Amino acid sequence: MAKIKFASALLFFTFILIGCQNNNLDLNEEVTSIEVYEWDSEEIVATIDDQEFIEELVKELDSAKTASTAEMSIARGPDYEVHFNNNGQTLFQINYYKEVMNLGVEGRYQNFSEDIMYNVELRLPIE
Repeated sequence: MAKIKFASALLFFTFILIGCQNNNLDLNEEVTSIEVYEWDSEEIVATIDDQEFIEELVKELDSAKTASTAEMSIARGPDYEVHFNNNGQTLFQINYYKEVMNLGVEGRYQNFSEDIMYNVELRLPIE
């Protein structure tokens, strides 16, 4: 009887942990480069092809705690628009703030089209 209770409890906690995992980015392809554009001028500032950095950033964004910015009045726009690419094709775009912003969660990355702020403070290696 104790074994059945233990197995049931273990199974229950496994389901809870699986349910708590975030999967913010619906990526079907690998990110091979990141292009960073000035927000105002849309001028390209940098191209990041460091795979170690890209994998770390994608992993952090994918599993990050998020907050909705849909009902917020944000005082200023982002500094950069960041394009995540696969061999030159843009997979998705996200906004980047040089300073950590507190928009429900503290972070630098915001998905404007989805009204989501990511709890990720990792700096882009551009400055």
